[in-house]
Amino acid sequence: MFKPELLMPAGSIETFFAALEGGADAVYLGVKNFNARARAKNFSFSDIFNLVVEAHKRNVKVYVTLNTLIKNSEIFDLLDTIHYLNQCKVDAIIFQDLSVLSIVKKFYRNLELHASTQFGVHNSVGANFLQKKGVPRVILSRELSLDEISA
Repeated sequence: MFKPELLMPAGSIETFFAALEGGADAVYLGVKNFNARARAKNFSFSDIFNLVVEAHKRNVKVYVTLNTLIKNSEIFDLLDTIHYLNQCKVDAIIFQDLSVLSIVKKFYRNLELHASTQFGVHNSVGANFLQKKGVPRVILSRELSLDEISA
């Protein structure tokens, strides 16, 4: 039987622990850069490392959002960020930009990727394309109805 995953957002350390206490199967959060939730407090790399350790003790997954468009001038920072997230053993990166897909598939094949709603997938062609690229989860566009999602 299919059991849905209860995925909760965390914009601060307090909300992260509230998600754990609330029964989350997974929590998603953002780093200080490359994150579409600029108003959230977001997390430092040392925060993420410690939160992943705590979550994994409780069998809870941690997904980190890198869901902004990446400029050429940001590539080196992106490389450092992905490297560190891999070292932290995050369970997946939720991404928007194809550069993240390219870097992860080339250098960090063990790191799971999920396509963000900001990626703009709104049909089966886009979802199938990402599946063929090794992306096991696509978060579909918010504009879709339940019938369109089912199709």
